Amino acid sequence: MDSESTLEVRKLIQPYSEVQNSQRLSNDAQQNSRETLRLSNTQAAELVERLYRFKVESVKRLGSYGDYNFHVKVSGVGQADHHGFVLKVMNADDSQDDEQIAAQTAMMMFLESRGFQVQRLQQDRWGNVMSLQTFRREETGRQFSTHHNVRLMTYLPGILARDVTFDSPSFLAAGVYMARIHQALKDFNHPGLHRPSFKWNLRNLPAVRKYLHILDSKQDQQMVKTVLDGFIDKVLSRLDALPQGHTHADFTSSNILVREEVRNSEGEYQICGLLDFGDAVWNPLVFDVAITLVSFMLTAPGCPIAYSAHFLRGYETIRALTEAERAVLYHCVVGRACQLYVLNAHTVSVDPEREDFITRSCPNVHRTLKLLVETPKHEVDRQWLEREKFS
Repeated sequence: MDSESTLEVRKLIQPYSEVQNSQRLSNDAQQNSRETLRLSNTQAAELVERLYRFKVESVKRLGSYGDYNFHVKVSGVGQADHHGFVLKVMNADDSQDDEQIAAQTAMMMFLESRGFQVQRLQQDRWGNVMSLQTFRREETGRQFSTHHNVRLMTYLPGILARDVTFDSPSFLAAGVYMARIHQALKDFNHPGLHRPSFKWNLRNLPAVRKYLHILDSKQDQQMVKTVLDGFIDKVLSRLDALPQGHTHADFTSSNILVREEVRNSEGEYQICGLLDFGDAVWNPLVFDVAITLVSFMLTAPGCPIAYSAHFLRGYETIRALTEAERAVLYHCVVGRACQLYVLNAHTVSVDPEREDFITRSCPNVHRTLKLLVETPKHEVDRQWLEREKFS
């Protein structure tokens, strides 16, 4: 990012560390209080009107893995914003990391400047694109306060990729799209995306071992242990050999917007938007590829392994994988499926209300994980290479 763009981003993204430190709950209170924020549509409307001075016409709750999202339509806006906005109230834990939030916001603004269709952030009445808000509640007779990052973003029209089935050319085009993002982000830099302790960082896959007790089946527990050992041996030991960069890290069917096209050589569906930069991180680029492959394997028409080769073919028309990346790709894909399986089970165990969203976003995780574990690496590699030649 050039110096002028960096200055503009810093002007809009005001850090709130001092406010955050003065308002943050004590460690004991945070640990003893399971986050149970419940925002109604009315409360969301009041928040938008107070912070942004819009007149709200309608509010609809949107699904989310860990945050609180609302589609808000307002009056008195121009044609560009007639689809409305998304009010995003981040969960309390992630709201504590203001540098990371500033980093993902900066990435969004950077990609927009490069022509990618991402959400634009709306400035509040004080000229900031994010703020820290305090929410109070009563739980088991006690009063608690939690502090949440709040942002208002443009609502992008389109169809979520999870609600359609990509034909082969569409999935190939999705691979091209990711590679173009990786190429563009070579010119972007932000220290806030170095997130070594982030639980969804694939580098931290071994940390899911502490949740094995949640899995009912001893056989599944052993399967996960085997995957973790293989990932440590085959991937984490070779990190220095893998090209790295800034990644979206959640380029999945739940975050890709598409529009239906008249069938042509580029496929039935064309990407028209990318959502949710909350998992953005500096990582090996092959991790980003693996995350997407697993997401689309979950709902693949036919054989998931063969289907995923179309994405790889598209990606490599822009950026060829290195030999080192090829060597670890299988283990990264199996590792991501394992991560989804265990962390999803953990999330549902502590917040059962998220189960419906998780089931819709990540169907067939266990079945896909078993397929990958039971298929030898050389066979998966063979199917990828053969399909790529003819896709």
